[in-house]
Amino acid sequence: MLQASREDERAYAEIADAMLANGANPRTDCHELWRRIVFSLLITNVDDHLQNHGFLHAVHGQWRLAPAFDINPFPDKDRELKLWLTEDSGPVTDIDAVMAAAPRFRLAPTEARRILGEVVKATGEWRRIAAGKAIGMTRREIDDFAPAFEHGQREAATRWLQR
Repeated sequence: MLQASREDERAYAEIADAMLANGANPRTDCHELWRRIVFSLLITNVDDHLQNHGFLHAVHGQWRLAPAFDINPFPDKDRELKLWLTEDSGPVTDIDAVMAAAPRFRLAPTEARRILGEVVKATGEWRRIAAGKAIGMTRREIDDFAPAFEHGQREAATRWLQR
């Protein structure tokens, strides 16, 4: 959509702008993209380069954001996403900046807070899900992954919800 390579320093806001210009349902897709930013930050998915964001042709040259793929927690990495948040802000590193950028993704404050709450709740279940039958991680494996999920940005997100 951006005609850019994986190595280019690009921003999520640029993806949102491209969806607004070429999207079949740009508002919904911008909200979903913002949700993915929050999710990636909260699980330390630092492999969020351009090639991990796809689009599906919808109709008459209009596109939809493809289902999410290649999303993995990295407990041993710094919490800095590959893509910048906006062209001026630099890489995504904190929830305060993500919340401040919500209007760029066509989100009202109440919508941003609702989505943040949904993501915080979903990611808060990670230990139970990881230990469950479907995944079956051991206690040691879960402890090894804890830094990807349990960190200051999660606490900052929770504070946003308590305001």
